[in-house]
Amino acid sequence: MNSYPKCDIDFVREHGNAWLWTGERVLITGATGFIGSWLAQVFDHQCELTLSRDFVDGEYDTIFHFAPTPIEPVIECAQLCKAQVIYTSSGAVYGGVPQQVNEDAPIIPKTEYGREKARSEALLAKSGLDYRILRIFATAGPGMRDYFAITAFVNAVKAGKPMEIYGTGKTVRSYLYIADLLVWMLRIIGFGRPGAYNVGSEIPITIEELAERVGDYVHGHPIKHVQRYFVEPAPYYLPDCGRAHEIGLHQHFDLDYCIKRMIE
Repeated sequence: MNSYPKCDIDFVREHGNAWLWTGERVLITGATGFIGSWLAQVFDHQCELTLSRDFVDGEYDTIFHFAPTPIEPVIECAQLCKAQVIYTSSGAVYGGVPQQVNEDAPIIPKTEYGREKARSEALLAKSGLDYRILRIFATAGPGMRDYFAITAFVNAVKAGKPMEIYGTGKTVRSYLYIADLLVWMLRIIGFGRPGAYNVGSEIPITIEELAERVGDYVHGHPIKHVQRYFVEPAPYYLPDCGRAHEIGLHQHFDLDYCIKRMIE
């Protein structure tokens, strides 16, 4: 498992009130993934922790379901042991919306990924469980897989290669640093009510601007526009996080800090 910056782990523990989990029986599915591996380090030596790539039956107080597997076994187990369920959904459940989107927007997924997330959300909503759904938009940080734009740009800089932009580069995204995401997650569990919460940055940036920001960290780095067949992603992907703001949550780390951590 990757070892993540201690100062960021300590930040999450302090601001996410991780001490409240002392002695709790916790299952993290998808524990080898980006979010799961970070949370595992936050909870290390904090609680009775079970880590798994997929679901593992057992007695738990809280189940974090990050794995890309069906949610039905998680719900059945949680109902038996009266566990709380934390499910990572996605902004993809809204489909392509050309503006900031809040949690009350229609659920109209346009992809199979979004449809599966929406299906799991619906099952949780009628399960009778204590649950939280985190509709995660773009996040980033050390340990992130390399098939996302920001990671591809960082890896290109590290390798001394041009950063490649496919399509127009005008698609709009935003990036929430992983430490912020985990603080939000833990505080939504502690202070939020059952239901769905958008989790992400509300500061927009185009993919082209993102490449320039990554390049600026090393005092300029070449950008290459690649002209080939490319399915342009949703042009606008930006959350309205008003529900999270209601319980005092705000972005702490800026994009430059995120880029610095990923490059170092």
